[in-house]
Amino acid sequence: MNVLLRIHQWLSPLGIASYPLAYIIEIIIFFILVAISFVGLIYFFRKYMARIQLRIGPNRVGKFGLLQLIADALKLIQKEPILPKNRDDLAYKTAPILVMISVITAFILIPYGSFYYFGSLNIVNSQVTIILVFAVLSIMPIGEVIGGISTKSNYALLGTLRGIAKDVSFEVPMIISVLAIIMIASRKVADPFSITGIVTSEIIPYGIVEPLGLIVFFIGMVARASHSPYDLAESDSELITGYTTEYSGMRFGLFYIPLFAMVFFASLLISLLYLGGYNGPLSGDLGLIYLLIKAFVLVMIFFLIWISLPRIRIDRFVNMGWKYLLPISIINLVYAGLITLYVW
Repeated sequence: MNVLLRIHQWLSPLGIASYPLAYIIEIIIFFILVAISFVGLIYFFRKYMARIQLRIGPNRVGKFGLLQLIADALKLIQKEPILPKNRDDLAYKTAPILVMISVITAFILIPYGSFYYFGSLNIVNSQVTIILVFAVLSIMPIGEVIGGISTKSNYALLGTLRGIAKDVSFEVPMIISVLAIIMIASRKVADPFSITGIVTSEIIPYGIVEPLGLIVFFIGMVARASHSPYDLAESDSELITGYTTEYSGMRFGLFYIPLFAMVFFASLLISLLYLGGYNGPLSGDLGLIYLLIKAFVLVMIFFLIWISLPRIRIDRFVNMGWKYLLPISIINLVYAGLITLYVW
């Protein structure tokens, strides 16, 4: 049983209206949990970074600085938006919304496993969720490109061009790495394009079976999260903030929040595809806990990389993508094919 059916069971006295109402309630609960996770992640990052840098971090607004993020959000909402004079108005205002919608929709496609009496929190039940995830994530760079070009700013344009070069360089090897997983999973389940099917087929976590694929995919997701050392589209020490240079107020916030959201999403996706996801002892009750623990460990690794490493040069990242990651991903694909034919 999943959360939707559980809520429907509670609302069954309402008759025919119980199912659509249950779906609406499930979506509302999901969005609340996702919003809380975004806020918690930003708070954790600021405290984590402060501790590593021997500072205190947020500690004034509320107990342990817990209300600092609410204060920051209110500040962003109240700020007067400053609009570039020569902007393309519709594209300028649509871009941050596209980016935010892309990230939130990606979270909807993730299977989260079960949690005791409440069951599993799976909003979308599809046999092609892995394809849907990458289709939805492809909307995010489109929003960034639109945002950078529509401002008619040279800084934003340069950031956009860097972002395009970055995306093309890492997405090809990343997709090839996922194809290797799908190839192996196809021998075990009937729906290898489903994330749930892939997790079901992980008798041994695929990160152990094909470590090269895990490395390539991890680097690709770090690049997709667009933080150091791959924050080439922002490049704040060179291009101010790249494609977000001309954004202010809440529109800037809609670009800022997805940076942290992508770290959490990338951690969830890597956990599902390579680390066994919600599999484990008593996963029928504790699946969600297993997934969150694995994702949290990866979040700490993401943040450590973010805090520790300097930005890589754009030409070196492009070279790394085409000269190293792509050949490694192809070798991993051939290796996965051999495993599928002779071992799995």
